Amino acid sequence: MKKVTWIDKDGYTRRSLLRDSDPEHLAPQGIPLDPPSIDRLDWEELKRNLHNALSEQGLVTWQDVNAQGNGITNAIVSVFKKAIVNLYKEDNRNAKKIIRGG
Repeated sequence: MKKVTWIDKDGYTRRSLLRDSDPEHLAPQGIPLDPPSIDRLDWEELKRNLHNALSEQGLVTWQDVNAQGNGITNAIVSVFKKAIVNLYKEDNRNAKKIIRGG
């Protein structure tokens, strides 16, 4: 089996698993090897959580951002990392259910 990277019609980079003998143009029909879909994120909740994290860090003005160095990065990572890791965990739980037949 081989992993093939390709770009879909919407510009997303995709990966698929194909048989070694399959030509690469069949990648869209292969076994998907994509990360979890971020379409499943609750964007309103993320916006609220990011706003609150920025407020709690005192990041209100450009001067605040400059003064705090990594403060903005920490706020962004704290909000988005948790949400995205939860997508991976959910996919893992679902995969285990499929394997168990439940």
